[in-house]
Amino acid sequence: MDSTEAKVPPLLLAVLISLSVGGLMSSDINLPGLAQTAHALGTSVSAVQATFSPYLVGLLVAQLLYGPWSDALGRRRLVIGGFSLYAVASLACALSPNIAVFAAARLLQALGAGAGLVLARAIVGDLYGQQTAARVFTTIMPVVGASPAISPLMGGYLTTLLSWRSPFFLTALIALATVVAVVLRVPESLPPERRARRLRTTVGNYRHLLVSAKFWGFGLNLGMGYAVYTGYLVASPVIFQRLGMSTELNGYCYISIAAAYIAGNLLSRRLVARHSIDRLLVRGHLIFSSGALVLLALGLTDPQTPWPLLVLMTAVTIGNGFLFPMSVAGGVTSFSAMAGAASGLLGAVQMAGGSFSSLLVSRIPPDVRSFSILVAVFAFTGLIAFHSLRAFAARPTTGSGAVQEAPAAPVTSATPNED
Repeated sequence: MDSTEAKVPPLLLAVLISLSVGGLMSSDINLPGLAQTAHALGTSVSAVQATFSPYLVGLLVAQLLYGPWSDALGRRRLVIGGFSLYAVASLACALSPNIAVFAAARLLQALGAGAGLVLARAIVGDLYGQQTAARVFTTIMPVVGASPAISPLMGGYLTTLLSWRSPFFLTALIALATVVAVVLRVPESLPPERRARRLRTTVGNYRHLLVSAKFWGFGLNLGMGYAVYTGYLVASPVIFQRLGMSTELNGYCYISIAAAYIAGNLLSRRLVARHSIDRLLVRGHLIFSSGALVLLALGLTDPQTPWPLLVLMTAVTIGNGFLFPMSVAGGVTSFSAMAGAASGLLGAVQMAGGSFSSLLVSRIPPDVRSFSILVAVFAFTGLIAFHSLRAFAARPTTGSGAVQEAPAAPVTSATPNED
């Protein structure tokens, strides 16, 4: 039985937050300095914008690689290696003499930072059972949720006061501090006796996860939730501009979304001590789909003001604040024998949902009506899939071809073994 009173060492929690935030913070922190970066590198703003594509590809690929790799080699050495690469690549971004070097450094930065995204989840899955893992994730994810609002603001001040290079020096410093903390004070969370003997075995774990209804019951929550979130980030600037909102006011709108996500995290954190993860996911879907339904009803009236979209997306995002931490906790602890692979594939499904949504947003009319339909499709697809897969996974398994999920990780608050 899990214990929600298991203590998480403060330094470990700080490291997990740094690992979880690093990759996402680095994607946004230099946004205010695009023009200065282009001028310094002798290129166009669009050329600098184009470097975001290899960065996102790097994050997706990194999660698929580090997950099974860590199941065979352990987490600690890959955290040290990945975040060391992240630190060096951040310095390379800051010192780039031209756009070609900058683009290559951005790709390497993502490949290093991506280690944090997948390994933080895997470490929590190694150490804690579902309830405690959910409590840890609902502590980490408010910081993750705030990063889209805080990172550009921080980057803007650094760029204005110092230069466009300073945000990259900051990410290098944070990455280096994380590596030092792990080297000196954070032990290995996956002892040798629990590791896969061959890397080929851990890569093969993806096959088991891909045919598991339980895994997809968690994974699609992340994919659909991130699809709505990313779609809003991509679509809202154009929609708000068409509805008369100034660029300055538009920037503040993302603060409300970050606040709503944090509120959902904190509320679910209070409830996880008394309710199961599945029950909280049901509540999250109820909030998520209810907000989407009301948004659809108003969107079909073709409103001429941005406020209905802003208010209702805030409500939808509270639902996401439930879905994200509970789905990650359920996904990695339900497959504790392959937590790295599960964490990597969860991250890939999440990124795929965001990429697919971004593509769809670019093909639909930039208005509230079209966007509300898109949100409703994602929300109700996620709701139906969750309940269907949950019911399917609960059925008794029969036959030799049935996939058996690994049992949840045993509950422990003990310090993991040193590598």
